[in-house]
Amino acid sequence: MITLNSFSKKMNYVGYFFITGMNNKTNEFTCGLLINQEVLQIGSFSDGMSEEEKKALTEIVRKNKSSIKGSFIHIEPGIVVELTFKGIISDKLTNPVFQQFRTDLSWTVCTKGQLILLNKNVKKEVTITNPDKPLWQSPVIVKDQYICYLHDISPFMLPFLHDRILTVRRYPHGVSGEVFYQKNCPEYAPPFIRTHMEDDINYIVCENLSSLLWLGNQLALEFHIPFQLLHDNYPREIVFDLDPPSREDFSLAVVAAMEMKKLFDKFNIISFPKLSGNKGLQVHVPLATSPISYEDTRVFTSFIAHYLVETQPDLFTVERMKKNRGNRLYIDYVQHWHGKTIIAPYSTRGREGATVAAPLFWKEVDENLNPDDYHLFSVLERVRTVGCPFAHYFEEKNEDLLEVIDSLKNKQD
Repeated sequence: MITLNSFSKKMNYVGYFFITGMNNKTNEFTCGLLINQEVLQIGSFSDGMSEEEKKALTEIVRKNKSSIKGSFIHIEPGIVVELTFKGIISDKLTNPVFQQFRTDLSWTVCTKGQLILLNKNVKKEVTITNPDKPLWQSPVIVKDQYICYLHDISPFMLPFLHDRILTVRRYPHGVSGEVFYQKNCPEYAPPFIRTHMEDDINYIVCENLSSLLWLGNQLALEFHIPFQLLHDNYPREIVFDLDPPSREDFSLAVVAAMEMKKLFDKFNIISFPKLSGNKGLQVHVPLATSPISYEDTRVFTSFIAHYLVETQPDLFTVERMKKNRGNRLYIDYVQHWHGKTIIAPYSTRGREGATVAAPLFWKEVDENLNPDDYHLFSVLERVRTVGCPFAHYFEEKNEDLLEVIDSLKNKQD
C-alpha cells in the first residue's frame, strides 16, 4: 500500500483537502484525502478560521449533510480547503491550520500525489494531469498512485538512471492501449529536463525527482537504460537476461540463475539477481571503473552462457530464433552490448498486474519465487521492511573479473 510515511517529519507542509463533515461537540471540521482511490479521513481542524468562515462552513455542512452519526455530521466530498500542517502521523494531520477555501479546485485533486508536488521540492512545471486516469485494470491503479510509487521508490531507482541516456515506453491510454518507445526528448519538455545528444538523438537523462515525476505524468511506465554512462564507451555492468519460453516456465529462470550463481562464486564474482518484471530473471554483475571493453565482457558472457548450455542442453539455449528454442530457456548474452538497453531496477512494466523489475536477494531465488508477487504496492512495502537488495551495488567492483577474462582469452589463443 502507498502510505503517507514521507510526511512524518515535523516540518511546515501545505495541502489541499476536502471537507467530509463536522463534529458538533468540538465544532471542528473533518477533512479527507484520496489515497489509493479511497477516501481517507485524515483529521479535523478549526484553527485559522475566522468566525464568519466557521459560520458559513457550518451552515453548508448542515444544509448538505448526507448522514448523521452521533455528534458527527457527514457530507459528500466537494468543498476543498487549503491547510498547513506539521506532519502526518498514523494517517492523521498534526497541527492543521486553515488557510483558505479553494473554490477553484475539484475535490478529486486532493491526493497524495498533489501533496508531493506541493511539498517535496519538485519543480513547479511538474503537474499531475488526470490523476484518476486508470493505467492498470488488474488491479485498478490510477495515475496518481503511479506518481506516488515513483516518488516513494525514487531513492532506490534514481541511482540507476543517473548519468545514463534513457529510453522509455509510454502508454497514453494505460497498459491496455497503444504503446510507443520514446528516445528523443519532446520539444515541450520543461527546461529543467537534462538532455544528451548521441547518434543524432536528444536523449533525456533522468537525474532527479522532478524529472522522474514529469516522465511519470507523461505515462512513461517503463524505463530502459544502457550499460554505460554518458561520455563512456565502457560498460559499468554486465547483465544476463534469462528468458524462459513462457511465464509458466519461470522455474527455468530460477534454475539458470542458481547455476550461474555457482559459477560466479567459484570465480569470486559478486552478482545481483533481479526480476525482469515480465517472465524471466536478470543477473547483474557490477564492474570496476577501470576500462573493460564490451569485447572483453563478451568473452566472459559467451563462456558463461555456453557452459550452461553444454551442461544442461535440454533446459538452456543460446539460439536467437524463437522457433528453434523449443521449451528451453534462452540465455541472452548478446543483448549486453553498446547501444543496447535493459529494464532499469524498480521500473514498472506495461503489463497487467503492475509487476516491477524488482531487485532480489539471492536467498529469495528458489522454487517458491513468484514474479506476480512483486508488484507496484508490494515492492514499496518490501524496501521499507527488508531494504533494497541492490543497496551496495555500486560499491562492488569485481576486480577479479579481469583475471577471469584474461584467462579465458589465453585459452582461446
